[in-house]
Amino acid sequence: MVINDKLKRSFEYLRISLTDRCNYRCSYCMPKDIFNADYKYLKKSELLTFEEILSFIKALKAFDLKKIRLTGGEPLLRRNIENLINGIKDTGINEVALTTNGSLLSFSKAKLLKQNGLDGVTISLDSLKCSTNKKINPYSNLSKVIDSIYIATDVFGYSKINVVIMNNINSNEIFDIVDKFKNFNVEIRFIEFMDVGETNEWNLDRVYSSERIFRDISKYFSLIKLTDELSSTSTKWQLNGYNAKIGFISSITQPFCGSCNRARLSADGLFYTCLFASQGYNVLDALRNSSDVNKLQNDIENVWVRRIDQYSALRKSSRQDNEHKSKIEMSYIGG
Repeated sequence: MVINDKLKRSFEYLRISLTDRCNYRCSYCMPKDIFNADYKYLKKSELLTFEEILSFIKALKAFDLKKIRLTGGEPLLRRNIENLINGIKDTGINEVALTTNGSLLSFSKAKLLKQNGLDGVTISLDSLKCSTNKKINPYSNLSKVIDSIYIATDVFGYSKINVVIMNNINSNEIFDIVDKFKNFNVEIRFIEFMDVGETNEWNLDRVYSSERIFRDISKYFSLIKLTDELSSTSTKWQLNGYNAKIGFISSITQPFCGSCNRARLSADGLFYTCLFASQGYNVLDALRNSSDVNKLQNDIENVWVRRIDQYSALRKSSRQDNEHKSKIEMSYIGG
C-alpha cells in the first residue's frame, strides 16, 4: 500500500540512525566545543535494539518501503551491524546502504558487510589537506578516510563520497578532490553547507553554492548531464572521459522538498518526517510494550498523511516561524 502526504509525496525511503555517538567532531555536524566530555549521549538502554529496528521495518513494509540507509553518529560504532543488515535484507527491502566517516571501515569489515547484504557505502570527506581537515575535524585521520574510499570502491565496485563545501574553508579544493578520484568508479557528491540543528554556526555567507562548484569544475572538466531519479536529492553528471560521476546536493539554493520521499528513525526510537524537524513521533514505546503491529502501522500512516514539511523550500519563513524551536541535530538523526 502506497501512502502519500499532504503534498502527494509517497513514503519509500527510511534512514535509520543507529547511534548518536561518533569518533569524529566535524564542525558542520558535531562541533567539539559542544559535543565534549560533558555532553549527555543516549544510554545503551535507550537505543533501539536490532530486533526492535527489524520489527519496525517489517511493519513499514506494508507501505511499499523500498530503501534503507543506516547512519549515525557513526553507524560502525554499533557492534555486529552486519547482523542487522542481514536481517533487513531478509525482510525483502530492495536496497540497504550505509553512510560512514570511514574510520572503522577495514577491508575485512567491508567484505563482511557486503556478504551480509549491504548494497553500497557513502563516505564523508572534508578535505585533502591535513591542515584544513584538522580545522574542520580535529579528530580525523585523513589517510584512513582516503583508504576507506578505495576499500569501499574495491569491495562494492562503486562508492559515494560526500563533501560538504564551506566558503573560504575547503571551497578551494574542489578541483583537487575531483582530480584525485576522477579515474575511480565513484560519485563525488558536493553538498551545500546546511542549517541542520542548532550548533554548527550556520550562516548564508558560509554557503558555497552548487552553481559555483559546477563552474569551478567546468573550468577543467567537461560534464555530461545524467538522468536523475525522481526522488533523488542530488543532480548527477558524468565526468566526460573519466569513470567518476559528480553529484550536487543543493538544499540551500535548489531545495528538493517537492520530491522528498524519506523519513528518519532516531537511535532512541523517534520517527521524523523531515531532517529539519523539531519533534518526532515516539515508536519506541510501541515496539517495547506492545505487539499490536496494526496500531503501529496506523499511527505511522496517520503521521505521514498529515505531513506538510518543506523547510528548505520555505527556508526564510521556516527559520522565522521556528526561531523558538530547537531543530534536531544531524549527529542525532543522521543527515
